[in-house]
Amino acid sequence: MSAHRIGLIGCGGIASAWIRAVAEHDDCEFDWVFDLDADAAARRAEETSATMMTDLESGLASADIDIVVIGTPTSSHPGLVAQAAAAGKHVMCEKPMALGLDDCQAMIEACTTAGVQLAIGHSLRFWGAFLKSRRLIADGAIGTPVSGSIDRLGAAKARQENAAGATPDHWRNDPANTGGHALEGFIHELDFTRSVFGEVQAVSCEIGEERVVDGYISPQIIQGAVTFAHGAVVTTRTGSTVGVPTRGYWIAGSEGGLRFDGWGGPIELYRRGAEQVEIVECEEVYAYHLELKDLTDAIDGHKECPENDGINGRRNVGLGLALYRAYETGARVSFTDGLADLPDGYRNTKY
Repeated sequence: MSAHRIGLIGCGGIASAWIRAVAEHDDCEFDWVFDLDADAAARRAEETSATMMTDLESGLASADIDIVVIGTPTSSHPGLVAQAAAAGKHVMCEKPMALGLDDCQAMIEACTTAGVQLAIGHSLRFWGAFLKSRRLIADGAIGTPVSGSIDRLGAAKARQENAAGATPDHWRNDPANTGGHALEGFIHELDFTRSVFGEVQAVSCEIGEERVVDGYISPQIIQGAVTFAHGAVVTTRTGSTVGVPTRGYWIAGSEGGLRFDGWGGPIELYRRGAEQVEIVECEEVYAYHLELKDLTDAIDGHKECPENDGINGRRNVGLGLALYRAYETGARVSFTDGLADLPDGYRNTKY
């Protein structure tokens, strides 16, 4: 028997990442899998040699597991985390943590009350170039980070205004279910940005909404300016452009800087006084494995809590929501103790 046995809730696409992560962890294995789609659950059960669970309550009540991995649509996260915590299980919950700060807080309180660990699946900070950049910065390679640009724009197909066919009926196509792209996708980059620059002080934002231009529908682009507590300013940009994907990350420090395009590197490192740029290769790592190990290290008492704990997850949700709120109001959104000052119950359901 492995030291940690896991129940998998949600057998969609993201389950593949966690199946590999568990397979690469010497002390973990799946005990059961569960999904409302019985066919999807059956396929994952066969893939993992785990039991296909048809009753979630029975699975959570099992003394054979101590961790659950939740890879379901965002709106279901608060209820499932609370249910797992009440059963005494540690939780790895996919990002984004929830659609609103109130739900995030309820998830934190549920796990705190139950005395279990909560980790949120912000995997990007553990990928090669992001992980190496964080280590270089922590080691003082560029001094104190003072500014940066974080861009992730996907490639979209040209869409004619009157083209036949509707948007596919999928939960990810509705901002009311996802919180919008800043939460569903770009929250990875927002998490990485916070991991480098620290706590946020204020956010402003402009959104190029979908609109008709010359008979075609232009994709959405979200552009934010994030000011941090120690004075650094970072521009963030996400969305889509027709045909041309754009991805690039650069961070300027008080004594140097670095930049990279690919998640696996390499990194261009500019050190103070160096005559040439230094090309830094990055380790080939599997981020989900590192995430899982980060959680099991906390469970096993090697650290107080996971790096991607619930407090971090809540602050990332707050940053994503602040971008939308700043655009809606036309005013900067301030932060108090790292958390966005938003109206009670605020959600993004439009953009």
